[in-house]
Amino acid sequence: MTFRINQGATRRAILAACMLAFGAPQAYAQTRAESLYAELEKLPADQRQKRLEDGARAEGQLRLIHSWNRELSEKHMAVFKARYPFVKISMVILGSQDATERLLAEATAGRHLTDVVTIEVADIPAVAAHVARYDTPVIKALLPQFQMLADKEKRYVPFYWTEQGISYNTNLLKPEDAPKTWDDLCKPAYKGIVSYDPPKVRFLVGLHSFMGEERLVKWLECVGKNQPIVQRGMAQRMNLMLAGDHAIQGDNYLYYGMKLRESNNAPFAPVWTAEIFASPGVGIINKNTPYPHAAALFTDWLLSAESQQLTRDEYRGSLTLDHPYLPKDAKMVFVPIVEKELITRLLSHWDRLVTRAK
Repeated sequence: MTFRINQGATRRAILAACMLAFGAPQAYAQTRAESLYAELEKLPADQRQKRLEDGARAEGQLRLIHSWNRELSEKHMAVFKARYPFVKISMVILGSQDATERLLAEATAGRHLTDVVTIEVADIPAVAAHVARYDTPVIKALLPQFQMLADKEKRYVPFYWTEQGISYNTNLLKPEDAPKTWDDLCKPAYKGIVSYDPPKVRFLVGLHSFMGEERLVKWLECVGKNQPIVQRGMAQRMNLMLAGDHAIQGDNYLYYGMKLRESNNAPFAPVWTAEIFASPGVGIINKNTPYPHAAALFTDWLLSAESQQLTRDEYRGSLTLDHPYLPKDAKMVFVPIVEKELITRLLSHWDRLVTRAK
């Protein structure tokens, strides 16, 4: 499922395949929020926007779970507040998987304490039953190569994508001595100097999408024998590598290292010859939100010019602007949505071959 970033037709087909619906749409009673959104679909753009702003002004507040790190989330919200100062924001910052668990727990308890959540699209199945159907014209702002990210079931608004891959410390390794592929991480020369987070679903699914299960099991087996450094925290591991604690990141957010390299001349280099995992981030609305106007106003704003510019400036993948640093021939692997049974097997493989091998 690899594709090159400049091969538009192939990429669109892959994105479409990865955005397969979770079953045929079912008829069900609309919530108050969804009834409003159905009405908004019938309005011209200017009337629709005015109704959203007037309604949000009357509601006066929005309760949000943001899955970006604290600094970036706060920057993002500062830009929103500058645009819409009449909306009071209550924000909780959680990773994507934790955010979905929080929304699910609230829905199960019948306590609707969150209006909007930003998560990675692969985590949507866990909360799909609690997400509002929301059709919005702002989707038209997506670049042509990302139009297929628009959800046919209208459950979310995509607004960025994050890439993960292999990187290394240039003070510790010369380019000719650095790994070139994922299989290279098994080489004896890299024994004890490659770090990974504890098992993450998107990492394992990303590997599986281009290796297949048989090859992935063999890869995990050799990684486990190569004395990997396993430590939780992408940012912490990156900082340790840049400080010289170890030489290679077996998986990390490339934007974090690239930003440090540009701002502080950090000794960081990505391995562009190895596959890179791409995962889109989206905004979803709680179908039982008591503040449907504010929730919709914010979700639309995610694809606004100022939101997308901040996304790009912070080295995240904007969906309406060109990427700030990825080469056009980078080998991108889109992380697909997969069945729970496969996820369980992949996590079991990691536990058996990596965790227990230490």
